[in-house]
Amino acid sequence: MAPAHFLARLMAWLFDGLITGFLALVLALATASLVGIILSLDPGIFNLLALIVGVVTAAPLLLLNFFYYGYFWSTSGASLGMKAFDIKVVRRKPGERISFWRAGLRGTLGYWISAIPLYLGYIWAGFDGNCESWHDKIFDTQVVKVPWEEQPLRDRYPVSSRSKPVEQ
Repeated sequence: MAPAHFLARLMAWLFDGLITGFLALVLALATASLVGIILSLDPGIFNLLALIVGVVTAAPLLLLNFFYYGYFWSTSGASLGMKAFDIKVVRRKPGERISFWRAGLRGTLGYWISAIPLYLGYIWAGFDGNCESWHDKIFDTQVVKVPWEEQPLRDRYPVSSRSKPVEQ
């Protein structure tokens, strides 16, 4: 299969970021409400509370990303953002599926590794001959274009401009 274009990967990543970011916002608002309640009771415990809130917020966010990417990549090979742009993650070994653990770690640890040095690991895919980012190289994966035959809406919207969508 052909490697996915850098722009499709970027758009899918942004789309997924909106989904996980919205969930993170809900979590942050809930946490901020809790902090406000606790600070109104005793403002002297601010430093300890800041540490606790940091841990309590970071852990669910990591788990959210781990389960989001772990589930979607291990079941269909594509997150919601990737499905929107007709790309998916595959193992480099033909026919081998991505395990839940590999997918979850790629979406958390791998994304962090690619992001920490000024997103250089992501940008790398634009210049790499195989269009692979650092997390692809680390976790033995590749992002590819989904062939037209495998796209879920293929039967409802045929390629021919003269044909009509199939009624269900």
